[in-house]
Parts: sequence; structure tokens; C-alpha cells
Amino acid sequence: MVSTEKALLIRNALIDSYNNYAEGLDSKNWLMVRDCFADEVYIDYGEISAATGAPHIPRAADDWIEQLKSVINGFDVTRHAITNHRVLLKDTVVSCRAYLSADHVLYSHADNHVVDDDQIVTVVGEYTNDYQLCGGQWKICKSVLVVNWSRGNMALFTTAPKRAARYQT
Repeated sequence: MVSTEKALLIRNALIDSYNNYAEGLDSKNWLMVRDCFADEVYIDYGEISAATGAPHIPRAADDWIEQLKSVINGFDVTRHAITNHRVLLKDTVVSCRAYLSADHVLYSHADNHVVDDDQIVTVVGEYTNDYQLCGGQWKICKSVLVVNWSRGNMALFTTAPKRAARYQT
């Protein structure tokens, strides 16, 4: 049984992890995103991650970050809002479920930040992240995203990686 004080500390650490993940994605701070993950991670984002590997096979977190970069770097702006955190502390399981609403924008004109429906795609779903203690910090060792619905121009998820590849140095 975990003490109330320890449970609150763990809860805060997991919520901070989600916040750092969202902020890191949106600011394209890839070191911040990487710091959220254990060195080895299981990823199951359904169709979003299917082409990058099977969800039951662990992957190097560095490889997953490269995959995220290859998509997110192609968007002008993303905004990931992760809310309604529900922490589970049971025996050896430390996990947290949270809602996701993520906007992904490609501007038609760099100087005009008013977006039309064809310039944005929104993904709404729920994350379930499992954590392990690594060097005194709670790190994601498994991440599952269930997409409940999306709206907007889904083709942007094809356009963004091509655009990101052009900007790689």
C-alpha cells in the first residue's frame, strides 16, 4: 500500500510527464519529449503507429522520438491538450489515463494565421501510459492511444512528413 503522500507525489510526477510531453511536442523540444520515456518503450497508437512497429514489440525510445519528429516537424503549429488524468497505483502497476485533444496546423500563407478547415486536423482520444521508475524519475514504458474521433484534413498527416523531410538538416 502506498502512503497518501507518496501517491500524491507519484500523481504529480505523472501529470508533469504528460504536460512535458505535450509542451515538448508543441515547442518541438525533442529533448523534453525524449525525457518522458524510458529507454525501451511499447507504443500502440493504432493506425498512427502501426507502420512503425508492432505494439507488442519494444522499441528504442530514440527511434520513437525520430518518428514523432518526422511528423510533428512538418506542421507549423500543434497544440496538444491532455486533461482529466486518472492515476492507477496498484501493486507494481503505475499508470495514468488522460484525454487528448490535439490540433495540427499547416498554414496556407505564413503571414496569415487564420486557418480554414483544409489547414487543420484535430485528433481526440485517450492515452493510457504505464510508467517505471528510472533514475528516480517516472518514465513512460508503454503508451497506448485510442483515437475516438478526428476531424479536418486528414491528408495533412501525409503532407507533414514530406514537408518535415525537406527541412531536415
